Amino acid sequence: MTDTSATPAPTTLRVAAGFALLFTVSLDRRVGLLEVTAAAHAAALTPFSAQEAATYRALRYETESHVLGQAFIEGGRLTHLPMGRLTLTASPDDPHAPTVIDVHLFTHISGAALWEVWQPGQPQDFDAKRLISRLDEHAEGSLATRVWQALLPLNRALGGSRAYRQYLPCSVVRLPQQPLAAFTARHSADIVRMLWRDRSMRALKPAVIDAELARDYCAREGGITLLGRRAALDIHDSEDDTAPEAVASGLPPRSAVPFLVTLELLLVERAVLLQLYQRLTLSTPASIDGLLELKQQVTDGLEEYYGATLAATRFGDAVAEDGERLLGIVELYDALMDRLETVSFALTTRYQQRMTQMQFWLTVVFGATEIGFIAASIATWHYRTGLPAVLAWTVGATVVSASILVVLLRRRMERP
Repeated sequence: MTDTSATPAPTTLRVAAGFALLFTVSLDRRVGLLEVTAAAHAAALTPFSAQEAATYRALRYETESHVLGQAFIEGGRLTHLPMGRLTLTASPDDPHAPTVIDVHLFTHISGAALWEVWQPGQPQDFDAKRLISRLDEHAEGSLATRVWQALLPLNRALGGSRAYRQYLPCSVVRLPQQPLAAFTARHSADIVRMLWRDRSMRALKPAVIDAELARDYCAREGGITLLGRRAALDIHDSEDDTAPEAVASGLPPRSAVPFLVTLELLLVERAVLLQLYQRLTLSTPASIDGLLELKQQVTDGLEEYYGATLAATRFGDAVAEDGERLLGIVELYDALMDRLETVSFALTTRYQQRMTQMQFWLTVVFGATEIGFIAASIATWHYRTGLPAVLAWTVGATVVSASILVVLLRRRMERP
C-alpha cells in the first residue's frame, strides 16, 4: 500500500506576475487628446474598448480621490491620456515573455510627462532571475528595452526626445496557490533581488534581507509592498480577492493601484524639479530683466512642485517620504534651491553694478557740465562779443573735465 501522507510539496511555484514600467520624459509642447489619438493611430495601437476605458477610469478616479485628494484632481495639473494596446515583437532570448501591453500617457502642466506601460499578470512558474532580466533596460531584447523601442516613435511624435529621464519598473506579483508567509520564507532573498534588480547569483546576508523586508508599506495581511532606488514591488497572496478579476480583465489589481498612483506622483515631482534645475544651469541671462524672468519662471514651476507634494494624503505618506529620499528628490530640491540662491545673488550683484555705473556716469555728466558753465562765465567776461570763442571754451572745458573725471573715478573704482 502506498503511503500518500508524505507526498513532497511541489518545487515549482505558480504566480501571476505583471509589470508596470514607468518612463518620465519631457515634451516641448502641450499635447491634447486629438494629437495623442492621431499619434496612437499612426503607431498602430489598438484603442481600448468603451467598457475597458470606463472600468479603468472608474478605478483610477476612486484611487486618486483617496490617495491624492479631490482638490488635486480638480486642479487639473495631471492629465491622463489613454493611448491603447500594443503588441510587441517576441524576444528570441525569452520566448515566453509577454507581448501585449497597455500604454497610458500622463502629462503635467509643467511640460513633464510620464509613460506608464502595464503588462497584465500572466500565470507562470516563479523564476526571479527571469523576471529581473525582463526589467533590465540595458539588455538587448529585454521587456523594458522592447517597450521603450515601441514608445520611442510615439514620444518623438508628441514633441519629446529620443531619451527618457528616468525609468522605474514595478513588479506586481500575485500568489494564487500559496500564503505570503510561506512564499517569503522560501523566497525572501529573491524578493530583495527583484527589488534591487540584482542579477548576481551571490547570496545576500540575512541581516540585509531582513532590513529590506522590514520596510514593508502594506498594512494588510497577506501583502507586502516595497520601494527601492531601482524598482518597486507589490506582492499579495490568495487573500487578495481582486487577483482573479485582475488577471481576467487585464487591469492592474485594485490593491496595487494606490501604490502605482503614488509612484506616478513621485516621478512627476522629480521630473518637474529636474526641468527647473536644468533651466537654471543651462541658461544664465546676462541682463537683469533676463534674470528676473528666469527666477519668476522657476518660482512658478516650484508652485507646481508644491502642488504635487502637498496633495498626498496620509494613505501614501510613508511611501512618499521614503520615495523622495530613495529617488533623489530631496537632493534635487536642495540643489535647485542652491542654484536659485546663486541666481538671486547674481541678480543682486548685477543690480549693484548697474547702480554703480549709473552713479559713475551721473557724476561725470554733472561734474563736466558744471565745469563747462564755469568756463562759459569766464569766457563771457573775457570775450564780450565773441560767441564762437565762448562756445569753444565751454565745449573744451566740458570735454577735458569729463576725461579727467573718467580717469580719476575709474582708478578709484578699481582700487582694492
